[in-house]
Amino acid sequence: MANIMRNSIYTIIITFILVSCSSTGKVTEKRCKSILKNDYKNIVEDKFESVVNNDTVFLNEVKYECVYSAMYTQKGMYDRFGKWDKEIYPKGQHHPILLWNNVKLFPNDTTEFMVAATGLESEETIYASILVFDKNNIDLLSENSKFKSKLIEYFSELIKSNNSNKSDFYEIYWKTVDPKHWERIKNYQKN
Repeated sequence: MANIMRNSIYTIIITFILVSCSSTGKVTEKRCKSILKNDYKNIVEDKFESVVNNDTVFLNEVKYECVYSAMYTQKGMYDRFGKWDKEIYPKGQHHPILLWNNVKLFPNDTTEFMVAATGLESEETIYASILVFDKNNIDLLSENSKFKSKLIEYFSELIKSNNSNKSDFYEIYWKTVDPKHWERIKNYQKN
């Protein structure tokens, strides 16, 4: 039963990211006139409705906009918890959503979280984002979640405390996601 629930959440996340990243409208305004290193300009809370197996599901994504790197939340999670448990590749996307299962984010709290970290760089904006669930696949960024504000603050601090000198995330990421790209990076660094 747990695997069925977990697979359902994967399907929902993929559907969510496909719709939220595949806007067909024209870019009306550039939202990030500048980007911030180890900071962000805005926190945007997006709500998404999806129908999976005749059930309507609402997901909440928190986006930290105008960041220097769309990978800030992914790197921050890696720096604190090590390599992710699963890559989720939305159809047509080269960069996966990285998923950590059963992580304890807060000291003195035994709650285990499932964190999906992703980001987007486009002409309109650049953001790093998160979706967070508990072991029962309850969306912990929903309005009535007792964890919502604590999670938003946690990931805000994760971005602000990024150590740019610590770069092993990128090596693991590129070796996993695109080994040829990693080889190009290594060759470039040698020259």
